Amino acid sequence: MMEFTYDGVVRQGFGFYNPNHAAALICALMPFLWGWRRRWAWVGWSLSIALLVPLALTYSRTGFVVLVLELIGYFILTKCKNWKLIVVVAGAVLGVMVLGGVLLRFTLDRSILNRPEIWWAGLKLCSVNPLGVGFGNSGLLASTFLLDGIECRTLVNSHLTLWSEQGIFVAFVWFSTIFYAISNIKRHPRIGVAFVGLCLSASCASIFDWGVLFDFAEYGKMGLQNFTQAWIMFILFGVSGASLMIGKTSWQRVGIPMGIAGLFVIVPLLFPCDAPKIRHGYAVRDAEPQVFVMYDEDWNLKNILDMLNGGYVLPLRPRETVSAPPGGEVWLLGAMVKCAGRFDKHKIVLVDPPEFFTLPQNTAKILIPRFPERTLDGVPVELY
Repeated sequence: MMEFTYDGVVRQGFGFYNPNHAAALICALMPFLWGWRRRWAWVGWSLSIALLVPLALTYSRTGFVVLVLELIGYFILTKCKNWKLIVVVAGAVLGVMVLGGVLLRFTLDRSILNRPEIWWAGLKLCSVNPLGVGFGNSGLLASTFLLDGIECRTLVNSHLTLWSEQGIFVAFVWFSTIFYAISNIKRHPRIGVAFVGLCLSASCASIFDWGVLFDFAEYGKMGLQNFTQAWIMFILFGVSGASLMIGKTSWQRVGIPMGIAGLFVIVPLLFPCDAPKIRHGYAVRDAEPQVFVMYDEDWNLKNILDMLNGGYVLPLRPRETVSAPPGGEVWLLGAMVKCAGRFDKHKIVLVDPPEFFTLPQNTAKILIPRFPERTLDGVPVELY
């Protein structure tokens, strides 16, 4: 499993696969240590300051930004005028950032600069696919179709990943719930600050990694401990949000968050873009000529796209069967030549077929790599 490092130092995840997720949980726990009554107050603040050490060991820039915003929000909500406390806490945060070397990470590196590009690609997916692109497909589609040289498994934003994969209806409920919970933050300042902190962390990292949370068989291939702690953080998020929503309300207080959420998910639909259309697990481009593609595990979507100049129906996963109309052109890549019998009424194009295979009678063309050289008699051969 890959280690996260900074300047040769391993970033600690404390059981999480990603150190940023550990930082998010630490920041979410801290507000519950603030504002204890009377003689116990110093204990809570001391524990909070102690937690700065493991937070620093994650080397998470987002973690410290979220923590600072949490502190500002808490002091404003509680109308704290204890300037000695504020100065001590601020000094402790800055001191740990300097001594721990975290402050040196606050530079514009690719980790930061890539995120806006990934988020913009995610919004494009939302714009073209209002009903979602399917569970686990957002990172694959963004990397393949919309990003140049950037590979991502998710959209590095839990909210946007959920929105793009599950569509506007799920996103509307999700955002409405969050906005309504935040609107009641004054009811429980500490819970509210922790909840907002998790929302902010989820906006800058996939701390709610849906592919991990709902993989009860293999735990997202990231281990049982990561899976367990991820669920602990998600449950903390849900319980905190529910606690904020309990209490007297009115149609106005519910309607405003719903209205904001509605605008939030509708606006991207008003701007057409070049993102791929996803239909039932296939990427579809409506143009002529339109080809129907099947491929095996030796191929990836980016390599296939480089060969397609017109329209296409392209499965997102290898060995998925396509349904082509009679007379359509079907491309069979690699070992998928064995499926040629399903398409006896179509023109077939073979792409880099295996060395030994039965040549279908309806083969219109064969594409083979420039190297190594191969000779196939009787059928036009093109090099790619």
